Parts: sequence; C-alpha cells; structure tokens
Amino acid sequence: MTSRRSTQAGAAGRRIGIRDVARATGLSITTVSHALSGKGQIAPATRERVRRAAEELGYRPDPVAQGLVSGRTGIVGLAVGHMSDRPWASTYRPYYAAFSAGATMTAVERDYALVVVPGDPASGLWARVPMDGLIIVDPVQEDPLLADCARRGLPVVTDGRPIDPGYEDVPTVESDLERGMTEVLGHLRDAGATRVGLLSGPEPDAYTQDSERLYRQWCTAAGQQAVVETPAASEDAVEAALRLLSGPGRPDAVHGLNETYGQALVIAARRLGLDIPGDLMVSVMREGDHSGGAGDWEVPLTALSLDARRLGAESVAMLIDVLDGKAPRNVVVPCTVVVRGSTRRN
Repeated sequence: MTSRRSTQAGAAGRRIGIRDVARATGLSITTVSHALSGKGQIAPATRERVRRAAEELGYRPDPVAQGLVSGRTGIVGLAVGHMSDRPWASTYRPYYAAFSAGATMTAVERDYALVVVPGDPASGLWARVPMDGLIIVDPVQEDPLLADCARRGLPVVTDGRPIDPGYEDVPTVESDLERGMTEVLGHLRDAGATRVGLLSGPEPDAYTQDSERLYRQWCTAAGQQAVVETPAASEDAVEAALRLLSGPGRPDAVHGLNETYGQALVIAARRLGLDIPGDLMVSVMREGDHSGGAGDWEVPLTALSLDARRLGAESVAMLIDVLDGKAPRNVVVPCTVVVRGSTRRN
C-alpha cells in the first residue's frame, strides 16, 4: 500500500511531504518530524517504523523548509582574494584547482554544497546565492571580501592568514612555510649551491610575504646576501628571471614561488646558455607531490609541495565546525620537499 502511494505521487510529479509519511504511519506530523530529525522522546520502534515508511514513499526533506527552521542554507562559498588578476589566475591555477577539489569532496562528505563565488563582493551573485559561510583563499591587503563578510556577520575561514589588522580572530588554515622554506633552501645549499636566489611575486598576500621573509632570514643565518627578483604585475616572468640570472654575482640556485616562475627560470637559463642543474639549480612551489606537472617537464623540477588538496579539505571542515558552534583552531598543514633532476648534480 505504501509503495502504491509512492508510485502514484511520483507519477503525478508531486513531492512527497511529511504529511504523506504521517498519513501512511497513522502518526502525527510532530511525531514523524521528531522521528526523522532525531529529536524528541520517540520509541526506537516508532522511529524505525517512520524511517521505513519515509524510505518506501521516497520522502526527502525539503531543503527550503529546513533552512527556514534552522537558519542554514547548507551552502558554503569559496573565493580567491585576487583571482580576477589575470597573471595570478594563470600562475596559481593548479593550486586553486587542487584546493577546490579537496574542498568539494569534504563539503559533500559533510552534507554541504560548495559554490565558487567571484572575488568581488559587489557582484550581483553574492546577493543571489545565500551562503552559511565563506572560505577565502589568499586574502590580500585591504581585502574587500573580508571587509564585506565582517559587515554582514558572515562566518569566514581563510587559506593563508589575513595580513590586515583587525582580523586576528579569523580562523586560518596555512602551509607550514617556516619548515618548508628552511628545508628546500637547505636542500639547495646541501646540493652544492653557494648563492641561492628567490624569484618572488607581486601578489599582496601572506604566502608571498612570508616566503620572502623566511628566505631573507635563511640568508642571514647562512651568511649570504639575499638576491630577490620580482616581476611586475603585468610582466612576463621570463623577463624577471633573465634579470635575476644576468646580473653581477648571479645565483647558482633559485627557488621560485610557483610553477610558472620555475618554467620562466628554465627558459631564461636556456637563453643564457646555463646548464640545469650544472650551472643553475631550480626549485619551485607546487600544489601537490604527485608525479605529473613539474615531473613531466623537459627539466623535472624539485618542488616544495604544499598539499593544496588537503588545505582545501581542512578549510571546509573548519568552516563547518565553526557553523556547528565548535571553537575554531588554526590548522598548519605540513609541506614536502620532492627532489627531482633540477637539483641533482653528479
């Protein structure tokens, strides 16, 4: 009888509601609601009876109704602080893609939907897509996303710490750059480098600032002068790499802050007739330690892998915990140095 009702309702295109479950079981709507939600003092046998009836009828909770009751939408947003900048988007796309993959899987596992929103809060999409909270990847100086969320009281988690004052209490997920930079720079020195340089970036975010700060600290401890080159926002990274490798006292090893910079160093070295790794060793930041990408290039590049997939997963888990009322705790994700041909000298 229950299955026949389900078939008839489905054929008519009508959504099975809680009233249908109550009618099929002969129980009140309140009892059925409590049985399905796990609330109230409901006998286990009754709860099971309601569950079976709901399953046979094809009942699914109405997400709109649930949202009205709980005040939650079941949607979390993901935005990148400066993804609208074309050089950044092309340079860091592998990291962003891996981060999004990890975030999406965790959201689904926690029964949430993940929606990617524009980096500009003035976009009309912000008003059309209700969200319970937002993850911001690499917040920048005077970040409009952080400011808008603060005005709206929208819960936020950031991948990378906010660099403006006033956001010290925002929960963050970060890579362990302090240990990672020390390890990759130490590897270059141990592999035979006598002068290690850094191809940095123009992005106003914590990853760039912290990487450069940690590099300079390492240089001071190692007793060498810092050699840093930064491409302009609209400049081809190859031009910055050529400057770095053509100046007096050029470095014999360089760490690049992303894969695009690593390829720029390889191209610049080729133009200048420098052998890799004989004349120049190169290491880069990568979004993960899998074998593709940097390992498949003409010159396989040693990488400081940041495990972007795990960073995305941790960010979503932290945001949902915050929404559930749990006290946030900042998370630091380990980095891994993967040695490849670009730093292996015979």
